[in-house]
Amino acid sequence: MQLRPMGGPIPSLADVKGRPLSMPFPQLERRDLARRAAVVRRITAEFTEMPGLVLSVKQASRLLGLDEAACERILSALEEDGLLRRRGGSFARRDLGA
Repeated sequence: MQLRPMGGPIPSLADVKGRPLSMPFPQLERRDLARRAAVVRRITAEFTEMPGLVLSVKQASRLLGLDEAACERILSALEEDGLLRRRGGSFARRDLGA
């Protein structure tokens, strides 16, 4: 590893022949899909075990330890899937007959 003086030029990323690399790093998935699946399973279990449960996004966020934006996206996806329904500003389990 070569050290460079403070304030010196930052070396460019280049291949062994000195050509610049077009894309030095692969694109990485930002989302943790395994954690999201675990959260979805937990939300499903909570609403299944307590059919009368009604939670606002803020309450669900605190319960699940998620930021509100992520919690809103997950709850909305479960609403689209038919598990939950939005009641006012809160989410409740969709009854089989509803």
